[in-house]
Amino acid sequence: MSRPFKTRRFLMPLAWIFGNIARLRRWAYHKGLFRSYKADIPVVCVGNIAIGGTGKTPHASFITRCLSGCAHVAMLSRGYGRKSKGFVLANTTPAAELNANLIGDEPLLLHQRFPALPLAVAEDREEGIRRLLTFAPGTDVIVMDDAYQHLSVTPSLRIILTEYARPYFRDYPLPAGRLREFPDAVRDADAVLVTKVPELSAPIDRDDWRQKLGLAEHQPLFFTRYTYAPPEPVTEQACNIVLTPDSNIVLLTGIANPAPLYEHIRQQFRHIQHVRFSDHHNYSESDIQHIRQTYFSNNSGHPILLTTEKDWMRLQTERLKKNVSLLPVFILPIEVDFLFENDRNEFINILEHHVRRSEEKN
Repeated sequence: MSRPFKTRRFLMPLAWIFGNIARLRRWAYHKGLFRSYKADIPVVCVGNIAIGGTGKTPHASFITRCLSGCAHVAMLSRGYGRKSKGFVLANTTPAAELNANLIGDEPLLLHQRFPALPLAVAEDREEGIRRLLTFAPGTDVIVMDDAYQHLSVTPSLRIILTEYARPYFRDYPLPAGRLREFPDAVRDADAVLVTKVPELSAPIDRDDWRQKLGLAEHQPLFFTRYTYAPPEPVTEQACNIVLTPDSNIVLLTGIANPAPLYEHIRQQFRHIQHVRFSDHHNYSESDIQHIRQTYFSNNSGHPILLTTEKDWMRLQTERLKKNVSLLPVFILPIEVDFLFENDRNEFINILEHHVRRSEEKN
């Protein structure tokens, strides 16, 4: 959300009120004026201060993969964008009923990556944790996505993400900017990750970043970027297509900030048309029909539809599957990588040590 200077200046009083309400709320929880539940096992919270676009799902996936090698991991999310309510456990839901409308696109993606691990969605995170542990009593650690502002639950480890191109120290609280809180809310974080660092970024001055982010000495700072795997065909129409730099790409995105993805695609292909929707867009039959008629009706140039893994989750609802299956669709898998190998090892050590230390206490 980038607002013109005049509009932002007009909204700043509201932003000041919003930010101070959030600050007062956090202070009240610190002082024990409101009850906060703490689980008996480690709960790793992956969150942010800004709304959307920092890469929580790929980082939650990375953390889950790291921890699953040394512990029994379960995952919990609010399930943003779902149409259901209350607690939903993906593992006991029939496969035919499991879709983005039921649990949200990001949890669905995580469930498909880690089908053997318990995964639930719940607005009430305390209820979600308790019911997850009832279903999987042997769980050693829960990875909780997008819950930094969910103060009624106290995580044992808080990890904050901020985007390289839009760090929170350059932003403002809602409605003037994109922040859910003032930047000083980062004081509660146990680690901060600057995400989506571009390939051709300037040399990283860690001390300068630490100062601007307002980090204390005990808060480690890490820098990550996305790595992209080759496009993968996901429909029968795409299976026999060999992509080349001259392939006609129709890029479909419904994510917060598609700019880094578009830049990557631009380096791989010469002909790109970008169909862009808002983050977590709920695709309709008319959306798919419009795409088919606009880009695929005469099949000129043999275009292919390229989209993200998260968008693909939302394209798999029952009412869309048939029409989507008629298109040559590829997805572009992404993974998280650290700019510095030592950082990667240190971050993994923090995670593993946190779980081991909790097990030793018990």
